[in-house]
Amino acid sequence: MTSLLARASAFGIRALRIGSPYVSEEALARHIEHNRIGPVPPPRAMRRRVDVSSRLFRGREVFTVGPKPGSRRNDRAGQPGQVLYLHGGAFVEGIFWWHWYFIARMVERLGMTFTVPLYPLAPEHDAATIGAFTLDLYRELLSDRPEPLVVMGDSAGGGLTVALIQQAVAAGLGAPAAQVLLSPWLDLTMTDPAQEALAGNDPLLSRAGPKAAGRWYAGAWPTTDPRVSPMFGDIAALPRTLLICGTYDILVSDARRFRALAGAVGVPVEYHEEEGLIHAYPLLFFPESRKARDRIMHFVNGAVGEAPCAPDRRETPAAGVYASS
Repeated sequence: MTSLLARASAFGIRALRIGSPYVSEEALARHIEHNRIGPVPPPRAMRRRVDVSSRLFRGREVFTVGPKPGSRRNDRAGQPGQVLYLHGGAFVEGIFWWHWYFIARMVERLGMTFTVPLYPLAPEHDAATIGAFTLDLYRELLSDRPEPLVVMGDSAGGGLTVALIQQAVAAGLGAPAAQVLLSPWLDLTMTDPAQEALAGNDPLLSRAGPKAAGRWYAGAWPTTDPRVSPMFGDIAALPRTLLICGTYDILVSDARRFRALAGAVGVPVEYHEEEGLIHAYPLLFFPESRKARDRIMHFVNGAVGEAPCAPDRRETPAAGVYASS
């Protein structure tokens, strides 16, 4: 049964119309112009619990979040592992406090270092720019830190995770040890007929706003391009996957389709769909959120424990498959 806290939160989100920026293209455009969320820096309280540093990469800030000295670490086979985390926000909004809350807790639970890029946002930037940035960062992580890598993302960041891995494999970089997808946005066309019925239960997302955000993100490419909507890409190229979603989320349709496609080509997927839970609920504060974080911890530990060290990719050519031509 869905917890009282989760049910009350869904009611509150609906009553306060927190999802109103996504009801139409016009509403989302006004929101981006006047009230865009993030990016926000890591909260001060978080910095007391985990080590946080930042640097510039291709002109964008990239954060490194790791355990405090003396904290619990994952030393399985001497390989602590590392995580590349790609935040959500429909590609138009920056990282926010709930992302940092989640990242800090996962760093503490896993004892691993998280790399968190503030990637460019739409509509000022498009999939070609954003994809090239993340692919270059992925390449650097493989070169500089040969320990096993897990790529993790929520919502739009989940879709970007899948697209990144597909393009990394196409570029000869290879797949990471695993991917973790939290309510991923995998088909930016927003044309799945199942979403019409799902929208009635989703207190946060509508179809019109995300559909507009998808077009802005796509830029000159069609939204069916696999570099934009990885549901249409090479699913067989993907590593073992943990996918967590809730039924009160319009994007659960993407999760269900992905599960079927992955199963058809033999990609192992650990799939958890929770009744009555909202979009990206593992980042939040429900009892079900804690349960989801436990699942992530066990999955990542298992994936890293079975993965060999990544090969040195320093000589991989810089030219990527995100070239706009």
